[in-house]
Amino acid sequence: MGPNRVLERHRNGEKALGFHIPLFSEFYVEIACKMGLDYVGFDCQHGAHTLPELDTLCRIAEGYGVTCGCRIVDHSEASILTALDRGIQIVTVPNLKTAEEAEQIVKYAYFGPIGERSATSHRVHQGIPDPRDMREVFKFNNENIIIMPQLESITAFNNLDEILEVDGINYFGGGPQDIAQSMGYPGEPNRPECQEAYEAACQKIRAAGKHMLRDVLVTVDTFMTVYEAGVEMMETHEREPDLKL
Repeated sequence: MGPNRVLERHRNGEKALGFHIPLFSEFYVEIACKMGLDYVGFDCQHGAHTLPELDTLCRIAEGYGVTCGCRIVDHSEASILTALDRGIQIVTVPNLKTAEEAEQIVKYAYFGPIGERSATSHRVHQGIPDPRDMREVFKFNNENIIIMPQLESITAFNNLDEILEVDGINYFGGGPQDIAQSMGYPGEPNRPECQEAYEAACQKIRAAGKHMLRDVLVTVDTFMTVYEAGVEMMETHEREPDLKL
């Protein structure tokens, strides 16, 4: 594991560039790495990645010095720890709702003195010149992970002031469909009420000196890119695409 390239780009005032790869594909990871992108992201919540597959993809990316991220299934200690132990340096945690949950996430994700993360897989040691020095292992990992909860409900927005007081979480994501559903508008994320609530939350986060992930990272979704290219090809040749996802 090398330094977190998303954090490096952010410190230099740049946006990191990467691929979101929701399905297992060594090929797409290699493409991203050989292109010189900064980041590859995987999905263990709605995607089909298994832990051995995740381990393999992280090994490929790390060989090129590319940072790996993953959306995990929940905010439990087991989910956070197993992702970090595979080599994930950006952990997207779905559906954060309260400051108490945020405090638990920090406790599970960081080594002391910030948290109480369990020590740890041999893979996590590999980026440290002397893996026998656990103080350096802990320090390096604490300095090179991003814990990014998704704010996906009106409950989270109502509790945002308290959530922003929790140290250790400086980046947040959204979830337009889930936000809309929580506000009583399932399938209508573009309603003005939903968009206004989300943008108000984004403004509050930035005013607190923290960031939305879109402020620091630009991502291409490999699945949707291929899908949309297929639709365009069929329409160009006057064939009606079947839009079942």
